[in-house]
Amino acid sequence: MAAPSQTAGHEAAQSADDAAKIAALRRTKAVATAALVACVGVFLGARALQDSYPAFAYVAAFAEAAAIGGLADWYAVVALFRRPLGLPIPHTAIIPANKDRIADNLGRFIEVNFLAPGPVREKLEEVDFALLVSEWLSDRRRSAGLSRFVGRLVPQALAAVEGSGLGISSSNASPNRSRRYRSRRWRQTC
Repeated sequence: MAAPSQTAGHEAAQSADDAAKIAALRRTKAVATAALVACVGVFLGARALQDSYPAFAYVAAFAEAAAIGGLADWYAVVALFRRPLGLPIPHTAIIPANKDRIADNLGRFIEVNFLAPGPVREKLEEVDFALLVSEWLSDRRRSAGLSRFVGRLVPQALAAVEGSGLGISSSNASPNRSRRYRSRRWRQTC
């Protein structure tokens, strides 16, 4: 279990992230509402001026189409998640009503299309791991860093093996002994 200070820090970061997302959502809603109101305003203004200036009929038509499209988009998005204006309109609040079925189908889709042995094997066959590793190691800083890491890791690993009671120690692992073991294993595999 995480220490209380770590949990509190994580929750603070998460709540700050959530607050930022909520603020961004509010800004987006405000911009969308302002655009819809502007379209309605342009429509009303163009309709008022179209008798004097016939070209404004086109502006009114475009503004009307934009306003209707904005309302239709608003309804479609809201209807997915809740009942618009709280009215019991059929075929609304679709996602909350079907969230378990949607989650099951999404999970099955991911399992079949992304995690099944066939697609995973195909993706792994597309990747040339040796090329990726060689390109990564061709950078001097990376290869030097890896070398330092392995240089620190090997003594720690040997100390852990010696302390584990497996019977392998640096005094037992003489070069001649390891050569004999490797040659014996090589003969067994041939």
